[in-house]
Amino acid sequence: MAKLIVSPQAELDTATIVAMLTDTAGTSVAERYRRDFEELFERFTKFPTSGSPRRSLSRYARIGVVAPYVVIYEHRGETVRIVRVLDGRRNITRKLVRE
Repeated sequence: MAKLIVSPQAELDTATIVAMLTDTAGTSVAERYRRDFEELFERFTKFPTSGSPRRSLSRYARIGVVAPYVVIYEHRGETVRIVRVLDGRRNITRKLVRE
């Protein structure tokens, strides 16, 4: 099983998404998304190459989806690092991933 690291920016991304969903869609919807993010992160530790590669974002970038959100992560050796969690309807660029 790979070691999981969640970047501070990814932590902020998920907290912001959950807070926004709580305000706009209610607690139960927000809680479901929080659980879905956690389950996806856990899946990446068990199956680190399961996400689709996105070489345009970085050499090691892969993505997973909790629609409409995209979880961008890097798999190197025995480590999975969650880099960002972004709205998939955005134009996701290399620069945005590195912010």
